[in-house]
Amino acid sequence: MSDETFSAVLGTRQRWIAGLIGIGLGFGVPFVLSVVLIATSGDLLFVILPLPFLCGLWVLQGLAPSGYTLREDGLVLERRWLSRVLPYAVILSVDRQPRWAGGLGAVGFYGLFGAHGLRWNSRTGRHYLFITNTDGLVWLTTPRGLVALSPERPEEFTARLGRRLAAGGPAPSR
Repeated sequence: MSDETFSAVLGTRQRWIAGLIGIGLGFGVPFVLSVVLIATSGDLLFVILPLPFLCGLWVLQGLAPSGYTLREDGLVLERRWLSRVLPYAVILSVDRQPRWAGGLGAVGFYGLFGAHGLRWNSRTGRHYLFITNTDGLVWLTTPRGLVALSPERPEEFTARLGRRLAAGGPAPSR
């Protein structure tokens, strides 16, 4: 089978958050503030004021989910940096059943460009988010808990991943 890629597109709500908070407050306010400080003080040192905020945005977008690729060796959770491979053998099932996502973020981040990391809540239990959109989530059941994904075409993704799981089957437990 050839590789199949499904992008992770920001939802409408997430686009507003990324645009207004991330770019507006994270870069726009420091930029305007640096211009005001340069104009009032004449000190060109304030030119660098927006750089730490810009670096922070760059790191956030680099770690944000960007897509999902069905490869021969497993499902790749794509990021611009630090992608992860989830072998098909550890995926017990895939479904689109509505569940409560999010909760206490033990190790994770609700970023400007999506949510990723471990979460826990009383309804769903321990789960791992790797999403950019909260609509139409796809849930994977693994021995370590649930994994939430948000591919652009969730029905097609679920069907194709289901076919790959059925073809390879999970590894026998011992």
